[in-house]
Amino acid sequence: MNILYYFAAGFVIGGIGTFIGGLLSLLISRPTDRTVSCMLNFAAGIMLSVISFDLMPEAYEIGGFFIVTLGLAFGLLVVFAAEKMIPEHKLSRFKGKKLSYMRMSLIIMISMSLHNFPEGIAVGSSAVYSENLGLKIGILIAAHDIPEGMSVGIPLVMTGASPLSVIFLTLLTGLPTAFGAVIGAALGGISEYFIAFCLSAAASSMLYVSSSQLIPEAYILNKGRSGSVSLLIGFICGCYLSYAV
Repeated sequence: MNILYYFAAGFVIGGIGTFIGGLLSLLISRPTDRTVSCMLNFAAGIMLSVISFDLMPEAYEIGGFFIVTLGLAFGLLVVFAAEKMIPEHKLSRFKGKKLSYMRMSLIIMISMSLHNFPEGIAVGSSAVYSENLGLKIGILIAAHDIPEGMSVGIPLVMTGASPLSVIFLTLLTGLPTAFGAVIGAALGGISEYFIAFCLSAAASSMLYVSSSQLIPEAYILNKGRSGSVSLLIGFICGCYLSYAV
């Protein structure tokens, strides 16, 4: 197995999307609450479509109900651990909306970093199972990482973080995909059930982030219809990617 190849592929897949998202967030001059809300909803829509039309169908087809259930439970535990990792005591210097934006960014960043690892495993193990499947999942993950990168970057911009910090932190959230891809490629040939487990774990973590962080935070920022429209647009874009790739 070419470890460097899978690491580089995983880094490109996981890092390029969040990097682009970070760059785009810097182009938005003083984003309003409504803009941030729309971006969060758009990212959630993308993730929900990937879960519905790619990760879960493939996981059920390969592994069946029992393995998928175990994977879903594991993915949930991963994001529970992510929430515990937030250093609340270090956020005391942020006040008001800046504190809200920083906490939101950290939650999304940690959750993305942790769920990008099983996503990387899914990419590596899927590539062993089928090159076309690995490529498709990789492209989809890279695509939905763009709005996710913006979801991390925009709140950071709102806290006054420097452009270099925004780029570095958004890129960093995609790095676990590279390590996951190597592990997935190394272990993916052992059992197809392992692949299904990883796919469902990624789906579970993405679903949790969408339903408990992105959508609620977006609604708090803006209760208008634009958020719902952005969610639908994101879902449609994800559907298009699923069937076009």
